Amino acid sequence: MKWFLIIAVILLLPILVILVAGLFQPVKHSVTRSLHLNQKPEVVFALLADSTNLPSWSSTVASVESIPAQDGKPVVKCTLKWGHMQMVMTQNESTSPSRLVITMSKPTGTVLGTWTYQIKPDTEGCRVTLTEDGEIKNPFFRVMARMRGLDANINQTLQDLTKRFGESADISNRLPN
Repeated sequence: MKWFLIIAVILLLPILVILVAGLFQPVKHSVTRSLHLNQKPEVVFALLADSTNLPSWSSTVASVESIPAQDGKPVVKCTLKWGHMQMVMTQNESTSPSRLVITMSKPTGTVLGTWTYQIKPDTEGCRVTLTEDGEIKNPFFRVMARMRGLDANINQTLQDLTKRFGESADISNRLPN
């Protein structure tokens, strides 16, 4: 019985530490990254606004299914490659070729956050700035996200975007002037 208790404490202690650490992490976060592309803003915007085409260039999206528009706004259901998790993406704002705001939520309707793309003409192309405003309610997942890096999904998306255009990623955490 004594050994059973020792083993149980050894197994449960790390989980308890992670949960307590998660309780001290903020629920909401905002992360911004940007990069330069040698493309016209219209070309980049067209690619980003066509959510049905995500699997052709995003390394994280396995498939996309168009679903009925909500309040006249385009909506797709994405199946992600890792864990086959599903996410609903709604284009809340679409101002070609400069601004695209996408809300991401669970199929149940729980909002996970927004991604805001700002696309501005820049020297020989454009500057793409992506801001994630997210909310992670589960303390365990908050710790996991911080260990992975809150910017991991943004960085991957921007790297995938540069690969789609045959360019290399020079992602900056500084906002453009």
